[in-house]
Amino acid sequence: MFSLVWLRDVLTLNNFALYVENLAEKPLGVTAFSLDSRTIQPSECFVAIPGERFDGHDFIYDCVHKGVKVFIVERAFYRKTRKNLPPGIFFVVKDSRKALGVLAREYRKYLYAKVIAITGSSGKTTTRELISYLLSLKYQVHSTKKNLNNDIGLPLTVLEAKEGVHFLVLEMGMNHLGEIGYLSSIVHPYASVITNIGYAHIGNLGSLYNIARAKGEIFKGMMPKYGVAFLNRNDEFYSYHKKLSPVPVEDVIPDEITIMENLGLDGYLLYYQGMSFRFRLPGRHNITNLAIALKVAEYFGVDMMQAVKAIEDFQPVSGRSEVIRTSNWTIINDAYNANPSSMRAALFLLKDLPGRRVAILGDMLELGKHSRSLHEMIGEVMVTNQVADLVILHGEESRYAFEKLKENQMLAFWFPSKQELIRSLRSLLQPGDTILVKASHGMKLEEVVEELRKG
Repeated sequence: MFSLVWLRDVLTLNNFALYVENLAEKPLGVTAFSLDSRTIQPSECFVAIPGERFDGHDFIYDCVHKGVKVFIVERAFYRKTRKNLPPGIFFVVKDSRKALGVLAREYRKYLYAKVIAITGSSGKTTTRELISYLLSLKYQVHSTKKNLNNDIGLPLTVLEAKEGVHFLVLEMGMNHLGEIGYLSSIVHPYASVITNIGYAHIGNLGSLYNIARAKGEIFKGMMPKYGVAFLNRNDEFYSYHKKLSPVPVEDVIPDEITIMENLGLDGYLLYYQGMSFRFRLPGRHNITNLAIALKVAEYFGVDMMQAVKAIEDFQPVSGRSEVIRTSNWTIINDAYNANPSSMRAALFLLKDLPGRRVAILGDMLELGKHSRSLHEMIGEVMVTNQVADLVILHGEESRYAFEKLKENQMLAFWFPSKQELIRSLRSLLQPGDTILVKASHGMKLEEVVEELRKG
């Protein structure tokens, strides 16, 4: 439980809060922090954050009706409602997002856990899940849930950790310079992991070098010479990040894992440190993610024989190289996210599969002025490597890839709306097809996956 005294002291000492009490019987504290008025419990503190689509302050009265007593609100709301303030205890702050970060930073000081921070252009979530899975063989591990890797999700993840946990395994995402540095300064990582540098968010950052700079901000919260960095030696910016690191670097060499047999969508039979084992995640990019996880686990003393045995039972994260088999076809659900690097990797996975191969693709977002050229590049990759027998595209930017396919007489269709695409599936697909579904999350191609599940 977080005491009200602790909340008051943390927020006021950081020049954040005006404490307003408007409640006859005040609680001793709160059990957790929530941004969701639909799921909040009476014992939790509601943090009202203005967003692009909704303003959390609009749901305060819903929380009051559910029995919630403690709130973090912004000054603009308080000024408008202070004469008619609902019953409760209110911490009035200038910026509720920043207040959440302050609370996480202070609570992190109470935890004896080591923080492992993970960033990169692709592979973050799978790598995070693999590291958490392997470390949990020996330790108590608390990790990021779903994709809570920004300046709201990461503080909430930290505040959910139990005091006895040994490791916090945290994913760090970003759209602009400065964001990862801010997250790193909240949690002060003991270990930092950079999976790779690719074109994700190049629209905001302008160049691969700026993306590498932004990812390198993960080192900002580390203490010099205290801790470790894990870097992918096959990455183009390996040397840059090694020079930037304030701590010793452990090289991750994916080629240390030998592929004994490619099992297609059933993954691989692999060989590592004298042991052969099954790895269920398809795609060579996932072997790099595995190499990072094994190196981290070995560094922190997990028995490698136990680790490779456990890997055989590891299942992919939903929406990321997830294989769904129905009575009609096989679906590769990779609809959670996409950038040029991960799109290329998914297409090469499809290329190597037997039978009729279908790619259902949507836009890769946040590519800015590079969007047209990068979508054209993906079109050229599909043409040059003949990765699919049928390509179905949706989205304004994907039209550039479609034009490359049509120029080279590949069988391809482009649909301006998702509804048109879904209506056309029955006439375009055949029983026995293997279907890759991939796009940026904002394209919501998981709706296509659900239609395919229904057959």
